[in-house]
Amino acid sequence: MTHPSEKFPHLGFGLGLRPKHYDHIFNHSVSANGPLVDWFEIISENYMDTDGRPRRMLEKILADYPVVMHGVSLSIGTVDPLRQDYLKKLKALADWVQPAWVSDHLCWTGIAHKNTHDLLPVPYTEQALAHIVARIKTVQDVLSRPLVLENPSTYLEFSASSMPEWEFIARMAEQSGCGLLLDVNNIYVSCFNHKWDPKTYIDALPLQHVAQIHLAGHSHQGTHIVDTHDGPVVDDVWRLYKYVLNKKGPTSTMVEWDDKIPDFPVVAAELAKARQWAASPEDIFDLPQFDGPMKRTATQDNQQDMTYNDLLAGLQQAILSGAADKLPAAVQVPDKRDFPADAQLGVYINGYRYRLFDLMYDDFPALRSYLGREGFAKLVDAYIEATPSLHFNIARYAETFPAFVARQSNDTAAHELAQLEFDILGVADMTETPVLSPRDLAEMTEDMLASVVFHPRKALVLRAFAQDVNSYYSGVMQDNVDPLETQPCFVAVYRHEDEVMRLPLLEEEYVLLSGLLGGLNVAEALEATMADDAAAAEKLMEWFSRWINHGLLSRVEQAA
Repeated sequence: MTHPSEKFPHLGFGLGLRPKHYDHIFNHSVSANGPLVDWFEIISENYMDTDGRPRRMLEKILADYPVVMHGVSLSIGTVDPLRQDYLKKLKALADWVQPAWVSDHLCWTGIAHKNTHDLLPVPYTEQALAHIVARIKTVQDVLSRPLVLENPSTYLEFSASSMPEWEFIARMAEQSGCGLLLDVNNIYVSCFNHKWDPKTYIDALPLQHVAQIHLAGHSHQGTHIVDTHDGPVVDDVWRLYKYVLNKKGPTSTMVEWDDKIPDFPVVAAELAKARQWAASPEDIFDLPQFDGPMKRTATQDNQQDMTYNDLLAGLQQAILSGAADKLPAAVQVPDKRDFPADAQLGVYINGYRYRLFDLMYDDFPALRSYLGREGFAKLVDAYIEATPSLHFNIARYAETFPAFVARQSNDTAAHELAQLEFDILGVADMTETPVLSPRDLAEMTEDMLASVVFHPRKALVLRAFAQDVNSYYSGVMQDNVDPLETQPCFVAVYRHEDEVMRLPLLEEEYVLLSGLLGGLNVAEALEATMADDAAAAEKLMEWFSRWINHGLLSRVEQAA
């Protein structure tokens, strides 16, 4: 039988692949002493639900580096059925990337088809263990490769848990045959938050199952630590890392930096520290220690009768409602010293709202400028309260936002700005298609051209707006904002070489192009939209030239 560790090659020292670093990686991939990075880790969801720039960049990375896949939305712990659409896309990405392994987290992200886009804690019960082991086996069968799961960073425990986290993880790995992604920072964070002993945690794990190690920074809040990945690795985490290596031996190691991301050399310097710690020969004895947890009460011990489904449903109810007191009384969370249960819940409640608000804040700058910060915040807060996320890709959260804005007020400009900005987001991820070139039309006679049906690029949206939101958006992007003008505007939003472009159109041009792309042939479209034949012919040639130059058309289909 294959030893678990033999499933996973030793890749060396890697980094998380982040868009901010694309240019530096392609231009400075090798130093005088050799490659700065041995391999990269991608967030699976960023590449499995797009046909935009991320795919092109990943293709270039794959030509030079090994890549592993790390997901955040498998939700192995949920009670919902495994999402076949998600697994299909995950497998397709893995079949293309051919990663050394595919990983995700020991967590759940939501139930009843809702998604908190957070890595929520699992109650450590026998029922949960059996449920998760069975799901791991199914996922491994679908992927035709072992799944690797990461130990979580958590801010609360369920009173219903009947075993410690490390025992649950050890049994999970041994029963399912899955690999482990040992996040050393997560061990530190969770041990501080729950006052566990890090050495006890590490010593209990089957390290032969560990495929990879994560290192990251965190944010210390005094009473608790939040796993923010927004700074350098602290000394205590480096010591835990060295302790793991002394027990297990060389292990593929990666540094995560996901928020307040600095320039590439700063992150690469952090990875160089990992090389140094791994190369140092001394043993580590001064591991971090924390005060022991508060004693469990008899009332809390009785919570072991709660079903797994009830525990998850209760926590989600509190998170989505936005109030810790909405946690059902039967679902108990033990207080921690200086960190009571309602504060623990607050980390998840606030994290859910901050995460979605930050997404909307970044994605709708023109609407934010138009409404002002206070008006925008009020609108987005209302959207979050009314609209749970239903898709595994957080980038899809804003799909119903333009319609929501229209329902919330009679402000046409606000609705149209929301629509334009969502179109820009959507086109960035749409499937690309080949463009029509002048050569494709060169041999056509005038009669042949009249019967042609044109097909649009897939990465293209045509819009007619009552107000000039396109010019206003341009002003916001250029930090030169003029008042929004009350006059119609017509625009084609499209993608060119992975850059989203906006082409202003004349009204007649928009109407004609809409007819053509709606299935009319040239003669039918001209007859429906332009009365003056001579003027139509002249304008048509001018517009066709512009459409082809901007790549708005994909191919032609000639009537029989």
